[in-house]
Amino acid sequence: MTRSLPSSMRRAAGLACVSATLLLAACGGGGGGGADASRPPSSADYGGVCTPEGQKLFVRSYLDEVYLWYDEIVNLNPANYSSAPDYFRALLVPKDRYSDGSGSYSGFEPTSLAATATAAAGTALKLTAGDSVPEYKTVRSPGGRTAGYVRVDDFLTGAQDQLITAFNYLKAQSGVQDLVLDLRFNGGGYLYSAQAAASMVTAPAAEGRVFERLQFNNKRQAESERNTFYFTNKVQFAERQYPAGTMLPQLSLPRVYVLSSALTCSASESVINSLRGIDVEVIVVGEEATCGKPFGFRARPNCGITYYAVEFQGYNAKGFGDYQAGFTPQCRVTDNETIEPGTANDPLLAGALFHADTNSCPAGTATGAPSKASLLSQGLATGVTAGRSASRPASASQPGVNGRLLLPTATP
Repeated sequence: MTRSLPSSMRRAAGLACVSATLLLAACGGGGGGGADASRPPSSADYGGVCTPEGQKLFVRSYLDEVYLWYDEIVNLNPANYSSAPDYFRALLVPKDRYSDGSGSYSGFEPTSLAATATAAAGTALKLTAGDSVPEYKTVRSPGGRTAGYVRVDDFLTGAQDQLITAFNYLKAQSGVQDLVLDLRFNGGGYLYSAQAAASMVTAPAAEGRVFERLQFNNKRQAESERNTFYFTNKVQFAERQYPAGTMLPQLSLPRVYVLSSALTCSASESVINSLRGIDVEVIVVGEEATCGKPFGFRARPNCGITYYAVEFQGYNAKGFGDYQAGFTPQCRVTDNETIEPGTANDPLLAGALFHADTNSCPAGTATGAPSKASLLSQGLATGVTAGRSASRPASASQPGVNGRLLLPTATP
């Protein structure tokens, strides 16, 4: 009778075998490591093996399984790197600006919420929002048009509930003609929350049209085929306040203004791209292009380190998803950090309202020339604030972990 080795012995044997395999591949010189016959075994075999060698073997196997560009990885000798995160970063392809493996992030906590980013190892994690929507109100343009203004600083857990409350308020107001979404500080977050935000801009007729289709690597075609998000008129992934199936308050607008910056990233860019994919006119107002991140991933923790390897790229209903250079503003307006966002002197909001009145950008801004805030803010009337006003976020210097375009659930 044949007796199988204990799992610990099989794992130890595998470590020695794969270590030798990786070293041979590295010494063999040549090109991309994804296509050779000495591919690493499953990362599950090395998860929790927290020796330096074991962690590096986990990293190599993990990238081979999920990385969007796994077949472009150049084999490297793991012995040349002092830590698994260093080895992870060295294996990333040059065009990858977003994968990371630098340690455990704050802001994660266990959750049973259906809409979570779930690690492949089985640990449920979520990013928790504070005031994701610090302000919503109606404002009056200099020409007398009524516009809704909603500032959305992230799409973290809780943002969807706050967005629904904001859109309920706007829908209850009579005569809202335009919508301004202030995403200038929005580094991203959960895709389901961005999906809900975009759906509430549209009319019920958009139901069932593609919001975003996710494309994984060619070893994960089944996941690509079943990971398409659609415009919807109902809550798809419940948070705390509004249960799944709740009707969304839709404004049925053919045009939306997005206030942006280089911090506008990932899931917030999905809002822009997806709406354009179904021919909603999106006028971007800001100083510079958005960050340019059509990619996303799930968190994968191992041995106290959380890794984020780019796993998929998102495409809209027209098949467009190549915006790595970001979305360039149609109205290039210079922001002023000393002015409270959403107030009468906010140059970006003023620029959007100028366009709403005239169907054109403020003088000089459509050609890329910066415009002075003082010229844009004349005549802007203050609206009624329904949400709690908040100043610029203290951490709005760069997209952080909330810049990750996270899936709401893991796929087995």
